[in-house]
Amino acid sequence: MSRLLHGLIVLTLLSFQAGCADEPTPDAIAWLKDNALVFDTAEAGRGYEDLMPLKELIGDARVVALGEGTHGTREFFQMKHRIVEFLAEEMGFTIFSIEANLPEAYRLNDYVLKGEGDPEELIGGMYFWTWNTEEVRDLVLWMRDFNKSGRGEMQFTGFDMQTPDVAMRIVTDFVQAMEPKYAKKVLATYKAAKQTDQSAGGAGFGIATGTFPVEAAVGKRIRYSGYIKTEGITREFAGLWWRVDGKSGVLDFDNMNDRGPKGTTPWKRYEIELDVPADAVNIDFGVIHPGDGTAWFDTLRVEIDGRPYESEDLFDFDFESGAVKGFFTAGEGYEVAVIQEQAQTGKHSLRIRFTGKQKEKKEEASPKETAEKAGEILKHLESARSEYLKKASVREVEWAIQNAHVVQQCYQGLAGDVSRDESMATNVHWILHQAPENTKIVLWAHNGHVRKDAQHIGWRPMGAHLAKKYGDELVVLGFACNEGRYTAIKQGEGLQANELQSAKPGSAEYYFHRTGMPRFILDLRKASKTNPASAWLTKKVAFRSLGWKAMEQQFQTIKLSEAFDAIIYIDQTTASRPLGRAE
Repeated sequence: MSRLLHGLIVLTLLSFQAGCADEPTPDAIAWLKDNALVFDTAEAGRGYEDLMPLKELIGDARVVALGEGTHGTREFFQMKHRIVEFLAEEMGFTIFSIEANLPEAYRLNDYVLKGEGDPEELIGGMYFWTWNTEEVRDLVLWMRDFNKSGRGEMQFTGFDMQTPDVAMRIVTDFVQAMEPKYAKKVLATYKAAKQTDQSAGGAGFGIATGTFPVEAAVGKRIRYSGYIKTEGITREFAGLWWRVDGKSGVLDFDNMNDRGPKGTTPWKRYEIELDVPADAVNIDFGVIHPGDGTAWFDTLRVEIDGRPYESEDLFDFDFESGAVKGFFTAGEGYEVAVIQEQAQTGKHSLRIRFTGKQKEKKEEASPKETAEKAGEILKHLESARSEYLKKASVREVEWAIQNAHVVQQCYQGLAGDVSRDESMATNVHWILHQAPENTKIVLWAHNGHVRKDAQHIGWRPMGAHLAKKYGDELVVLGFACNEGRYTAIKQGEGLQANELQSAKPGSAEYYFHRTGMPRFILDLRKASKTNPASAWLTKKVAFRSLGWKAMEQQFQTIKLSEAFDAIIYIDQTTASRPLGRAE
């Protein structure tokens, strides 16, 4: 359920739509062409002559973060592989770290350094299908060959913390060997932790969630309406919902819990009215059904200051496409689907039906309580460090303590006390801290994690945390493309290749496409607010951001020059190629 929670958070924070409709000026195109570093191919193993300008761009940085505009683009992964090779062979980087659970990722280090284990099995053991691809496997195989050749060394590590199981086993085994009497408490605490209530991820209600273009609504009066029909709801209600977020939290929220229909009722129009404050940074909305029985929803409408919002390109408010366009659906114990048996208008409606197939609820601790208990174990291990060092190596002791950190971080994230991005940044620092002084590391993650800006988005990405600590020693490279296909999970159809929307006028990718250059690297630090030809790179512009889920809304707004040091652009792309062995 933690992955569902993360998915909802990512959708909330990254999916809002915006951007101007301007055509790039001739001067803007000329500036891009003059400053772009064209490269020949994204494929690794083709030499480095066209990448040599990266030496000046990266300079003396110790941390290079490589993003990705989608979690499933083959050419992004291939180019990141190529850059890793370049950084290892030409610039002395010795550690690679990926957006995967820390102890599970470290298992691959035994393979790349010593050839131990099956690389595909180890990649699959990192859980997430995103990394379970031919492209990542090819990188791992290259790392093994590189280490075996004697030309240098490249270690494989990970910095994520979403799953505690392997970390728990590592801590438990260590304590049993070092301090058997304390091991009983560790075992009991971790056993109880596995029963922690994780229902914040969406269990207990059926829901459809869309992200509304915040710039269209900020500072204005919203009327959100729709028709609802119910049958057999004996507890709770059915309702529309609308939430406005600011930088510090929720600014306004209404889910009709005090007036939503119950029992069995015919089609009836309901509405929510509220003002969107000027400091809003995100808007989520949709429909919800937390009770038993069945609810149908149809003919949704949004009015902004009394004027209808035209939504055809983003949402299907009448569900006549036969799909849940523009909405993410979820709910343990609920079936959420577009159906034909009932409709207020047209032939389709959205049905949320309670199936009763929920997990049996037990007496469970809250994530906050579990995080506190995991923290007690961590403090104990830290206080006993000197005693442990009498029996074990520094590496063994620090590894156990770090895995205790991972367990605590997982539940802190579930509790909302410490963000995933902050924990990932903390783990990157730990990895570097264990290495010799001045060691260089290359990171692999999504654009949304590596970006350095925080001021305009209401939250703090991993890159912003790292920038605060490493300053000019951090260089962030974002990735973008114009059109093609990408791998992602499509609602109701599973993992598959999906179509990218071609870049629309006004988006950053549209500007890049209009240069006619198929592949290039752009140093965003050369853009200037005072130069009309490049000033657009310092202002908000639409920019694609897709994660694990196929989305109709593919663009967010971003100030590129604040988020990234450079952009790697590939005009035409294809879907990543899954190995098919992910857990």
